[in-house]
Amino acid sequence: MRFSRKAVMGALGGLLFVLGGLTPAPAAAADPDEAELQRHFATVDVWHYPVAYDVGYNGQDVVVTRELVALPPPSGKLCFIRFDLVRGEGEFAYGFKPAGAGGPRNDAVWGVYVHKRGTVTDQLRSVLKLNAIYFYVDGPKTSDADALCAQKQAAAAHAYSGPEWSDLIVRAKLLHGWPQAPAP
Repeated sequence: MRFSRKAVMGALGGLLFVLGGLTPAPAAAADPDEAELQRHFATVDVWHYPVAYDVGYNGQDVVVTRELVALPPPSGKLCFIRFDLVRGEGEFAYGFKPAGAGGPRNDAVWGVYVHKRGTVTDQLRSVLKLNAIYFYVDGPKTSDADALCAQKQAAAAHAYSGPEWSDLIVRAKLLHGWPQAPAP
């Protein structure tokens, strides 16, 4: 069967139109942290990194420490990092390195720990799915803008409570924008 170029281009145009209509609306408009930062800073740039681990009895524990890099670098400075838990089951922990784990606390380096559990006859899973949301800001509009970043970081920092912490820091690239909404 042979198709004309016009028919193929028309079908492709229709497909692109339909797919364009299915793109999700940006989640940023409804985010209260971004809205508050926009009142205090001229520009707010949002980046994210998805974390997804599913560990069974026969799997290995996951202990990862990350330092994420935004490329190309945003024009502003990192204001704070927020952890949005999507799904958590079993034994898991995430957040910034506590002061008691050795070494100084670093608010740009965070880790996750997912522990295998169960027995051969009782296969329990530990699942951790979250989005690490990075807020970069530039051009303070108010005198308390920098204090707001420190306040937001203190409020958003989930206390890491896992028994393990990796001193090997994995560098990874951040993704620009908001994560897509999870499927219903």
